[in-house]
Amino acid sequence: MLDLSDKGDFDNLVKLVVNVLDAFTVAFFLKTDDDEYRLFTWFSLGDTVNPAASFFPGQGIIGWVAKERKPITVKEFSHDTATLQLYSTQENLKSFMAAPVLRGERMIGVLTVDSKRQYVFTDKHQKLLQDFAVIFAQETVRHEERWNLWQEAGNLEAIQEVVREMAASEKMTHIVAALYQNINKLVPNEKFIFALKASEEGKFHILARQEAGGDELRKIPLEMDRSLMGWVVRKNQPLNHHVLGESRQEFELDGGERREYRSFLGVPMVVRKHVIGALGVLSVRPNCFTAADERILAILGSVAASYVAGSYAYGISLISRKVDSLTGLGNYLYLNEKIDGVGDGHGALLALDIRDFSRVTREFSVSAADNALVEIASFFKRVVDKSGYVARYYGDVFLIFLKDHSRDDARSAAANLLDLLRAKNFFIDDTKTVFEGNIGIAFYPDDGKNGNELIKHSFGALKIARQTAQAVAHWNGSMKGDA
Repeated sequence: MLDLSDKGDFDNLVKLVVNVLDAFTVAFFLKTDDDEYRLFTWFSLGDTVNPAASFFPGQGIIGWVAKERKPITVKEFSHDTATLQLYSTQENLKSFMAAPVLRGERMIGVLTVDSKRQYVFTDKHQKLLQDFAVIFAQETVRHEERWNLWQEAGNLEAIQEVVREMAASEKMTHIVAALYQNINKLVPNEKFIFALKASEEGKFHILARQEAGGDELRKIPLEMDRSLMGWVVRKNQPLNHHVLGESRQEFELDGGERREYRSFLGVPMVVRKHVIGALGVLSVRPNCFTAADERILAILGSVAASYVAGSYAYGISLISRKVDSLTGLGNYLYLNEKIDGVGDGHGALLALDIRDFSRVTREFSVSAADNALVEIASFFKRVVDKSGYVARYYGDVFLIFLKDHSRDDARSAAANLLDLLRAKNFFIDDTKTVFEGNIGIAFYPDDGKNGNELIKHSFGALKIARQTAQAVAHWNGSMKGDA
């Protein structure tokens, strides 16, 4: 995804193309999600370029390039320049070239060059233009990856706020309310669905908020065999349904609501291999939800499962609000209590996330990912042993507080922990798997005198570590990556 802040590098590229090819105008049209090609950046020796120029595949000469994915050279341009949909007035062009900007099979845009000199463009010039098109494709992908990284970092901050709210919740209604109030910040949608196991075996309910507010939740029976949410629960698998059909039966959940939804994304909530519920989102737009949205919703599902597992799901009392139900480690509340007990001592909080852990779910299964997290948690607990406390925060993110560690000691311990993790062979369905991680460090009491401050700053350091490809980064007050 590119925006105006990305234009600087592309502006320099189009100027380079103008100079190399001795052109009058060079323009880069970028493909949008709705298959329209819009003018993104250009450089011209004139001042008649239309900044709002756009076209769809097949429209005009440039549209032909977009549709056929083939370059074109017009050595003797005899067309009206209106066919280019690039200029606001007539320009006396004599030569024209265009090339598709491709990344593998993905169509990214179209790069165009024109000249007021006749017969100026040769086969060599067309080859140069295609080489430039490759550079434009690479630059576009690089900017998109950078944008995705910043987006994920921002999502990490927002997820942390949701986790804090749920961790501080005393009632089921407060946990559900925290999700309802925050889900749209993380995964834009028109409807959020929270399903939870009922006391009757094999039954699930949709938990909806009362219109008048209050602590009570409306329970609406979930159609297990006739709904997409039911499929997610029965199959224990995430589902990203890009284009829904005409039937909306499975979404008439609030007293006969009749809104036409076009996209659905749902993930199961799992505790110790048992599905206790599911989270789902709906949109009126087709093809709305991305793989990144699925990862975010899966993290929220994991967090929610940890906090709602207990009496409401199984008809028994909650084991402990301070214990992570999947790994058996302490959770956010447990770690806060330990840090509060440090008093006049010192130490370091490490926020550690496993790189690309979602590949376990993609390549194996949700249950395999849960088993891997249990093994990783056990490994961290053995390595840290009596030198500190290990907690699972959410998903594949762990918090480790090292007692009586100086800054140098903590940095050395963090690097050593990542080395040991990388050297450890985990087995998933008999397949040897290696994990790597990133760590952000905040120091007690300099960077925070309580758990909330230390977690905030350790995540700020973790954000910097991920953005700068460092294995370990520590917090300092000048960082802009405060989570």
